[in-house]
Amino acid sequence: SHFVLNSDIQSSPFDIVQKFRLKPLAFMNSSPGFVFSPFPAVTSQDAIVSFTSFLRISGGTLNSVEDVPLKKLLIRTADDITDNQLNQLISQINGALVDQKELNIWDYRDKVKPINSATNVVGYFFNFTTVIAMLVSFFSLMSSMYTNIYEQTKEIGVLRAIGVQRSWMYRIYIYEAFLLVFSSSMLGIIIGIVVGYTMTIQRVLFTQLPIPFEFPWSIMLIVLGASVIFAMLASFAPVRQIINKPVVSIMRIVI
Repeated sequence: SHFVLNSDIQSSPFDIVQKFRLKPLAFMNSSPGFVFSPFPAVTSQDAIVSFTSFLRISGGTLNSVEDVPLKKLLIRTADDITDNQLNQLISQINGALVDQKELNIWDYRDKVKPINSATNVVGYFFNFTTVIAMLVSFFSLMSSMYTNIYEQTKEIGVLRAIGVQRSWMYRIYIYEAFLLVFSSSMLGIIIGIVVGYTMTIQRVLFTQLPIPFEFPWSIMLIVLGASVIFAMLASFAPVRQIINKPVVSIMRIVI
């Protein structure tokens, strides 16, 4: 397939408008430094051509390829380059451009640094919010465990009468509390992942930027650790109050 490229060349005394029939080698959805979009609503997009094609499109205003003006020069460095090596490269380029006052170097790290700082602040805020939510759920869990354990005093008395050790009683109710907290937390994390992933896809669709989806591992570790600690704290106290009593006293407890 082909497309028509309109070239508006400013010259004296009139502007020259020419049309060129070009055959594209590829269509791009995005590229750093250029404007591309797969949506027809975006009517103004960039076209990447070779130096010789640009010389032909210029309509005779340029005599050779060496006369092609350069506005930006994108330099791609190696993936394993260090910050010291990159700073040394920038210093060398600045030294070569000491007489070119109109030229400057744009370092992407200057733009990324405030973004990373804002991302870290947001991450700390979400971690703090997760801890607060787990504390609120801890008090709710403690209340429900008190009620649940005291409603099962007869079963606890029977288990103690047939010789079940106290350590086993502690483990049974700690496991129960852990499953309650961890399962509800995992359910919330799964719902959050689904919502976050759909919002990320929507963001990518609207902005045409390769926004990655990152799993919140820090929040996952906080939830896992808090589930273990809060399960032990919420179930240890009520179980201890009951199993330290004689079996006969446990059987006589009336709710």
